[in-house]
Amino acid sequence: MTTKLNVFPIENSPGFIIHHLDLLLKLGLHKAFQAQGINITAEQWAILASLWEEEGIHQSAIAEKIGKDRHTITRMLNRLDKNGFIRRVTTDQDKRRLNVYLTDSGRDMQGKLVPIVLGFGEKTFAGVTHEEITELIRILKHITGNLASLKA
Repeated sequence: MTTKLNVFPIENSPGFIIHHLDLLLKLGLHKAFQAQGINITAEQWAILASLWEEEGIHQSAIAEKIGKDRHTITRMLNRLDKNGFIRRVTTDQDKRRLNVYLTDSGRDMQGKLVPIVLGFGEKTFAGVTHEEITELIRILKHITGNLASLKA
């Protein structure tokens, strides 16, 4: 099956639209956190959310899960560590390997941040049906899979 893609005007290019949407989502979520007096970025939220799902994972696993390179993830983890939300622990097998755990403060942030994210999501997807959101997720995962197979 051949897909005909138009990339001009640029505003109609799927890649441009997805990139622009990503920027708006990150900025909007950061502003939603700030409005509640919480100085957390969307990327830091993604790290915390990953750790709420599974603690004690290696930094590189977090980086892969949220799509960040190792230098960026290190900087972001440094900030979360400095703010007292996480701690990094070396493993017995390899002292250079750092696994990431939540602190009590990091765990407590879940109750503060999740309602903000849900409220932001409701505003973001206003007028879009559950079925449309499900289809959007399916399509985006399909495209992500196509791109992942190009790397292999």
